Amino acid sequence: MSYGDRFTSSSYRKIFGDSPRFPVSSSRMSGSFPRVSPGLRSMAASRSSASSLMQTDSLDLTQTSVVNNELKVIRTNEKEQLQGLNDRFAMFIDKVRHLEQQNKVLETELVTLRQKQNEPSRIAHLYQQEMRELRSQVEELSRDKNRILIERNNMEDELQKLSAKFDEEVRAREEAEQTLKSFRKDAMRASREEINEFRRQLQSKTIEIETLRGTNESLERQITEMEDAHNTEVTAMQHNSFIIAKLNSQLLRFSFSNSVILTY
Repeated sequence: MSYGDRFTSSSYRKIFGDSPRFPVSSSRMSGSFPRVSPGLRSMAASRSSASSLMQTDSLDLTQTSVVNNELKVIRTNEKEQLQGLNDRFAMFIDKVRHLEQQNKVLETELVTLRQKQNEPSRIAHLYQQEMRELRSQVEELSRDKNRILIERNNMEDELQKLSAKFDEEVRAREEAEQTLKSFRKDAMRASREEINEFRRQLQSKTIEIETLRGTNESLERQITEMEDAHNTEVTAMQHNSFIIAKLNSQLLRFSFSNSVILTY
């Protein structure tokens, strides 16, 4: 490097400072900007778990409640991951804008220096190198931005599908609850009607029992009266039989006495 180049480079650094350098390789870019693969893997696992839970056909309310709770948790996780991707995307956009502004500033400075100097210099070479690095970083950031946009769109589609499935499960649960309420109402009405019918039958049977009881008591009184009358008649007949036997005995004695008298 010549004395003029060193002087020019030193003057540039005193005025503008050292030229900013940004890493170009994808491995170093991954250190500055975190990848979202683990989040996507966890999201895929969550979707797989939600899909396996949503395949059940039972309308059991307890299982439906468990599925709804898990869907709410998955939906919350999806929203948090989507918010994280949006934040990263906003950071990428800010970085791209910042680099574009730096690029414009450097281009303006490069044009100014080229106007001042008619032949290539070390500063122009540095600017060109910085421009190439910045363009490379802008292109890589653009690719990352497009990839993140695709991932975000895919996540939004999955979120819409999960939301539709969640709404469908909610509707199914509401229909099941409504059916259960209607069934309970019908069962309660049928039970009340059956109980009322049993009460009416019980009242009718009670009336019949009371009627039969009264009839039985009347018959028992009649039987008692008839037994008393029969006993009275038997007693009278026994008394009459005794009297008749006594009269017969007297008659026999009288006849015997008359026959003896006639004999003499």
